[in-house]
Amino acid sequence: MQQQIIANSIADLDLIADQIVPIIHSRKKVAFVGEIGAGKTTFIKLLCYKLGIKDITSSPTFSIINEYATSNTIIHHIDLFRLNSKEEVFSLGIMELFDGINYCFVEWPDLIEDYFPEQTIWIKITAKQTGQRIFDIYYQ
Repeated sequence: MQQQIIANSIADLDLIADQIVPIIHSRKKVAFVGEIGAGKTTFIKLLCYKLGIKDITSSPTFSIINEYATSNTIIHHIDLFRLNSKEEVFSLGIMELFDGINYCFVEWPDLIEDYFPEQTIWIKITAKQTGQRIFDIYYQ
C-alpha cells in the first residue's frame, strides 16, 4: 500500500494523525524518514498523544530511546541519528524491541533498514519551502 498526504498547515497534522493511527495500531512498528527539520519528532509526539500518552514527550536524540506508557500500551521512540553502525544499534537491544508487542517509532532508520519487520510502516516526511509537509506512507 502506498499513500501520499499533504499537510498545508499545523492543523492538518492532526487530521493526518487521525488517518494514520488505525494503520499504526494494527502494525505498531513505524520508520520515519526525512531531513532534519522535516517534522518527524513533532509528528511522533502527536501520534503518542493520539495513542493515549499524556506525559510530556521529547526527542530521544541524546537518550537514543524514550519510553512512554499508558495503562495498556508502551511506545518506544527511537532516534538513530547519533549512531554510526549496526553494531551500536544491536548492542542497545533495539532489535529486540521489534519482536515485542509494543509500538516502536524509529527516526533515522537507514542504518538498520534491512532489519525492520515486514509489517513496518514507512513514513517519509518532506518539508517544502512553502511550509507544506508531504507524507509518503508505504506498507505491505
